[in-house]
Amino acid sequence: MKLRTVFLAGAAALLPVAMSAALADTASLDEATHFAPPTTTMIMTRTLVRSLSGGKQIVVKRRYAIRFVAELQGYRVDGELIDTEVEAPPILAGLAEIERKRPDKGLFPARLDRSGMILQGGIGTVDPAVQRAAVAKANAMIGGTALPPDAKQERSNLLGQIAAAPAGSAWPVFLFNPGHRERVESRRVPMPDGSEGVVEIRIRAEGLMPSGIAHMVERTITTRLAGTVRTSREIWTLEAAAE
Repeated sequence: MKLRTVFLAGAAALLPVAMSAALADTASLDEATHFAPPTTTMIMTRTLVRSLSGGKQIVVKRRYAIRFVAELQGYRVDGELIDTEVEAPPILAGLAEIERKRPDKGLFPARLDRSGMILQGGIGTVDPAVQRAAVAKANAMIGGTALPPDAKQERSNLLGQIAAAPAGSAWPVFLFNPGHRERVESRRVPMPDGSEGVVEIRIRAEGLMPSGIAHMVERTITTRLAGTVRTSREIWTLEAAAE
């Protein structure tokens, strides 16, 4: 991956986080349905799919056991991580193992208002410092191998793509009560070298239940930059826990 492309991608990576926040603000109580979450334990699965060059991709799937607890001003969502799966190209096996072991702390408890909107600044953002540390550790592992220089460079290039991509953005505030409307936001991104890129965020829900909760919410981020198209997808699914 060329240094120029990595640099530009790093500059553009800040946009999806800000755009997600702006898109979340477009949710209104008129669009939300009645919210009456179940009192039984549910399984929430979050799948992150990130595309890389050459048709490669990384898929990270985390499953949580969550429970909605009614409070005076809304709801509290308690949860715990119960399983993590990571699919990555063999050349990124070291990074995949680091991600698989990451404890994913700080998500719960989460607070919702009475209509099911996430409060207190949102949840789900990955600390950029944690991501940089993971990439640095994986790079050190690559440097310590007996691989040929070309193979080491290929691995480092893929790590560069991961480092330049968004570390993570807050979950949509309307995640637990998305309503029926698909939300789309697209912005042109002026780059330091005078070129221009485009970032599009699209959020849709399927399987809306009487409680207001959707069986599936998907957020797709498409970045068109320096002649390349990169796509990342986040998919949240909710289902009742097996008794």
